[in-house]
Amino acid sequence: MVPLALQTVKQIASNTLWHPRRTVLEYLQVMMFANLFAITSNPQHIEDVKELVLTLLEDEQLEVREMAAVTFSGLVHYGFLQLDDKLQKQFTKMANTELKKKRKGVIVGANGFNNDAALIHRHAGVLGLASCVQAFPYDVPSWMPQILLDLGEHLHDPHPIQATVKKVMSDFRRTHHDNWQEHKQKFTEDQLLVLTDLLVSPCYYA
Repeated sequence: MVPLALQTVKQIASNTLWHPRRTVLEYLQVMMFANLFAITSNPQHIEDVKELVLTLLEDEQLEVREMAAVTFSGLVHYGFLQLDDKLQKQFTKMANTELKKKRKGVIVGANGFNNDAALIHRHAGVLGLASCVQAFPYDVPSWMPQILLDLGEHLHDPHPIQATVKKVMSDFRRTHHDNWQEHKQKFTEDQLLVLTDLLVSPCYYA
């Protein structure tokens, strides 16, 4: 029944209403963990799920993007999906998508940026990087220090990117606090200085 279930999930994920698209991500989390061995036995199933989640990570609706990030993080945390350098570079490239500032005669949000495809693409990249960090709440893999610093560069980005960065920094500080003396050994002195500044920045608490 797994192929039929995945086909149904794909159909719902393409619904024109955003509520079904968000809800199907919640269902996908439960379905994956309940049928882990059956799904992971077929590489195509894994690829289909990965493609689906990454597609919804760029959904036009904020709530769908955020749930896709939660889903991706969970799938990585439990070993269903593997992080590789290629995917992290893809997220970084997306996060560096250039945003066009307001032009005369164009209606924009209060932040002064157009809420267009570029902003969504950039936010998807930041969400992807954030989900990488949140997939390892009690560990610091070798790649994490640089990703945290990359995320910090988006602390002054327009909404909703700024909120995503603040949340991941807050979560990182909370989950790594107890073993920080051990975790901080994974950072260079320069990285620690930058990270400390990010965690105590006035903008962080704004």
